[in-house]
Amino acid sequence: TVVDVYKRLINKNASDKTYLFASRGITIAWGIFCVIVALYASKLGNLIEAVNILGSLFYGTILGVFVVAFYLKRVGGTAVFYAAILAEAFIVIAWIIDLTAFLWLNVIGCLLVMLFALVFQRVIRTNKG
Repeated sequence: TVVDVYKRLINKNASDKTYLFASRGITIAWGIFCVIVALYASKLGNLIEAVNILGSLFYGTILGVFVVAFYLKRVGGTAVFYAAILAEAFIVIAWIIDLTAFLWLNVIGCLLVMLFALVFQRVIRTNKG
């Protein structure tokens, strides 16, 4: 993290002593982060189910982007971008309010991206004249 983020983006010309101090601070921060994640992970229950829940929040939207790219050639990138953002918002809301079982979020996300992309593409074409 020190070389990839701190040295490259934050402080390019610092001394070795500064990088050592930053390295120690970042190590402590990562340690605290790992402890917090470990404490939270114990509340998740089954690890496989936790991974599937987390994945179901994003995989459907990503699949929808690929389906649109491969099969709906007339839909442009801007429409797909906004469709993915809107579909992801719907998926997160559906998960928060526990609308359906988490595995269905994959299917719903994919279908929403396809639907929204087609609608947005039509709106974009209409506005361009």
